[in-house]
Amino acid sequence: MKLTLKISATIVLLLLISVYGYLYFRESRSYDQQVAKDASVVYKLNVDGLLKTMAVDFIGNPGYYLKTKEKGGQKPDFSLPANVFVYSLKTKAPGTFFTELALSDTTGLNAWLKRVLKITDFAVQGAGNRVGTSSDRKITVLNAGKTFAIAYSFKREAVLEELNDILGKKNRMEGGTPLMIALKKAKGHLSWTAAAGGGQLNFKDGLAEIEGSFPTEGLDIPDQPRSMVEFADHALIKIRVNAGFKTSGMPKDLSLKGISVQTDTLLKSYLGFAALEMGPAITQMDSLIAYEYNDDFEKVATVQLKKVRVPKLKLSIGARTAGLLAYLKENQVISTEDRLNKELFPLYQVFSRTKNNIWQLSTLENDPVNETEAIRNTSKTNPDFFALTADLRGIKAQQVFPLLNKWLKPFSHLKITAAKIDNGTARLNGTLEFEDKNINAFIQMIQ
Repeated sequence: MKLTLKISATIVLLLLISVYGYLYFRESRSYDQQVAKDASVVYKLNVDGLLKTMAVDFIGNPGYYLKTKEKGGQKPDFSLPANVFVYSLKTKAPGTFFTELALSDTTGLNAWLKRVLKITDFAVQGAGNRVGTSSDRKITVLNAGKTFAIAYSFKREAVLEELNDILGKKNRMEGGTPLMIALKKAKGHLSWTAAAGGGQLNFKDGLAEIEGSFPTEGLDIPDQPRSMVEFADHALIKIRVNAGFKTSGMPKDLSLKGISVQTDTLLKSYLGFAALEMGPAITQMDSLIAYEYNDDFEKVATVQLKKVRVPKLKLSIGARTAGLLAYLKENQVISTEDRLNKELFPLYQVFSRTKNNIWQLSTLENDPVNETEAIRNTSKTNPDFFALTADLRGIKAQQVFPLLNKWLKPFSHLKITAAKIDNGTARLNGTLEFEDKNINAFIQMIQ
């Protein structure tokens, strides 16, 4: 009996060592030549870590994972490594990203590319690789056998050279570089790193947690941030920023729709505080131009008033209001009726008001300025110079942005804060809550 137990224990130990060795091999191999030498920001999706987390969640919620789903058509089988990397380049815009994926079976690849990535145009390169682009020209795919590289470029930049480098393993970053060492140390489900900061996102039951750091170059953050306005209790989104902006690196003039203002003039009036809140929808009277024929059969324009539902938006800015408003009216940003020029924001009517050192823009006419005691009592401080809270459940219920409800479906609340660490760095923390508190957040997000 004792011999049998010893043999069983030995077998279990050997199996554990084998599994650990296999996972270690996958982890180590996943870093080989995956990222470009001149990458600026690198994101790492910890596939094995996510699978472990979801395996534990599966034990407690098998019904959720096994429920029947519609098959969206034939799709290829992906061969996922321990980590998947996505990166941007120093030579490209921040909104251009690259990654590489491998397949164990290419059956249905073209149909999947057309259905999921909206790839419509395919061509063959000189090297025999197949290149495809989406109808909006933002996604480009380069395929060589069971390996393909993907680029997404918001600005539709040229990406083929880097895609060829990915497949050819050219100009790749070595594993001993500081950026790659930082990625190897990062244990989050989703991690990112750059020369000046990084962070991670972890998925738990009903919750995703974010933490990280970022550079504050260009910001003038006080050691004791303060709040100048009170948010409404029923506000669905609340954003507060207590930081100034340095003129270095900023454009001299800001121009839009033929209206131009000088940056340094604005910053001289700005007192380093801004807050934005969004509440339930309100009613505005909008003027519509219609054309009718008069008694002489001449086509004449008539103005008709129509009630429209718009979001309740309020932007409060700490400023030396007297000089600022005079300058903005002179440059036609604010009209003589104290309204924001509709050329700058054509969606809704926006009304301008001031009180003490607060300039307020609101979609509600005669909206009161809710200043706090901080204006009169300088002892009221907050360690966070940035704070954002969003009642996503309320936004869905109020139908504020009905077109977004599909994307907001799994989420209930969002909170993000940032606090100063030193003169060059800030700490970021946040939580994204999901509707189902018992199911892992990642699987809720991709369902």
